[in-house]
Amino acid sequence: VELSGKAMNEKEIVFTPFSHGTFTLVKTIASSLFGRYELGAHLAIEKGDQQYLKMKGGVMWAQIFWFHRCLCVFAMARTNKTKERKYMAQAKRIHKELTKLLKNKNPNVLHYASLLNAEKAALKQKKTQEEIRKLYNDA
Repeated sequence: VELSGKAMNEKEIVFTPFSHGTFTLVKTIASSLFGRYELGAHLAIEKGDQQYLKMKGGVMWAQIFWFHRCLCVFAMARTNKTKERKYMAQAKRIHKELTKLLKNKNPNVLHYASLLNAEKAALKQKKTQEEIRKLYNDA
């Protein structure tokens, strides 16, 4: 996923810390939506953007960011068995943050947490196919 066209070209932009964070958010969501999970997982693990995992509370798009990052990382853990532990460690951290928000009565993350629970169960394969299907349907 490369963001370039008439309005902008990502290779020509000079980023400020804020604009880089917003750019990473948009690129992560685009990677998730267009099935470019490797790029989304790379953005999730990239050290320069770890501060965005720590966003809590008032930033409305932080949970969307976490969700799409976690989806990309789960997808890469499923397809890349050699780096599965690295991806799962990152996914567990993000999933834990979203679950914590849900336990703290944040209604905006219910569907995110439900879908990620189903993804995690499907990846671990500790539940039956019927139980996993029910988790996906509940999400």
